[in-house]
Amino acid sequence: MSSPDHFAILKSELPVFSNLGSMQGALRHLGQEAMRFHSIAGTLLENMKLDVSSVDERYITHILARSVIEGFFWNAYIFAERATRDARYEEFANGFKREYLKLYNEQLFPQKGSIEPADPNWAQLHSPLDVRSMLAQLKNDHGDRLDYLYLIYRITSFDTHAKNLNASFEHVFGKTCNFPFLDLRFGFDLIANTYLVILQQLRADGEI
Repeated sequence: MSSPDHFAILKSELPVFSNLGSMQGALRHLGQEAMRFHSIAGTLLENMKLDVSSVDERYITHILARSVIEGFFWNAYIFAERATRDARYEEFANGFKREYLKLYNEQLFPQKGSIEPADPNWAQLHSPLDVRSMLAQLKNDHGDRLDYLYLIYRITSFDTHAKNLNASFEHVFGKTCNFPFLDLRFGFDLIANTYLVILQQLRADGEI
C-alpha cells in the first residue's frame, strides 16, 4: 500500500490555511507560512526533476528549500504544545524585531518614512533560540527528538551562502569531493504532513 501524497492533501486544504492567514498571532503566521511553502515547494515539484545528483538544479532547489525548511522548523516549534504557543510565537516575533532594528540602524533608507521606524528598545529583547537548540526541544509522534534535522538545515545553508562550489572544495582539499544532496521530494512531503497534523490538532481543539 502506497503512502498518501501529503503535498496533494495540503493543496486541498489551502482555503483553510488561507483563512488562518487572515487571523491573528501564531495562527496567522502558520497560515501564511503554509501558503508560502505550497507556492515555493509546488513550483519546484512541478518544474524541477529534483534529481539528487543534479548540481545545476541544486543551486536553485537547495537555496529555496532552506527558506521553507526554516519556516517549517519555527512552526513545528511554535505549535508543539498549546500551552507554550503564544510564548514561542513571541520568541519568533522578538527575533524579527531584533533583525529589523539591525536593518533600520544601518540607515540604508535615506528618505524619511520610507520604512517603518524601529523601536530602539528592541535591542534589549532576548535573542530567539538558534535552529539547533530549537530542534533539540522537539519530538515527533513516536517521541524521537528532531535535532537530527539540523544537518539538513546546515547543508542548505552551505548552498545558500555559495559555499558548495566544486571550485571551493577542490581548492581546499585538492581533489573532487562529495557533498550531500537532499531528497527534497521526501522533505517536502514531511513538511506538508507536519502542517496537516497541526491543522488536525487545531480542529480537534475547536480552534478552526
